[in-house]
Amino acid sequence: MIKCKNPCLLGKFDGCCHCCPEFGSCGEECSEKFNDCGEAIIDGDSGLELFQATQMTILNDIADLVNQKKKLEADEKKLKDKLKGAMEQYGIKKFSSDILDIVYVAEATSTSLDSTRLKKEKPDVYAAFTKTSKKSAYIKITVKEGDK
Repeated sequence: MIKCKNPCLLGKFDGCCHCCPEFGSCGEECSEKFNDCGEAIIDGDSGLELFQATQMTILNDIADLVNQKKKLEADEKKLKDKLKGAMEQYGIKKFSSDILDIVYVAEATSTSLDSTRLKKEKPDVYAAFTKTSKKSAYIKITVKEGDK
């Protein structure tokens, strides 16, 4: 329940006027809503309920955006994979147009330090605990600023 720093003028209700069963008919109720008046005291349970009720549109909008973003990222990955395959097929390393710059980065390997193993087994030996890993080919696309 939403409490109020100010007591009920009629002594009938211990809370915000807007939560009173007689709200709208007693003639002494506060005209300001609890979230605007600065006098409301919201307890933990009410706070969660009020948050959910008042912010549901925003929560739903965020959920929709996150889902749209995931779908767009999945679509982008599929298109990039197709483009990468075409660039490999035709031997293209770089492509530039008015709207995009695309750079093909070839598959490679890299060597890194297995720090977990090094710390555990031989903190004083560095080179003995390196590992080599394969890096997949990818393309890098830069969208140019300006007319889109």
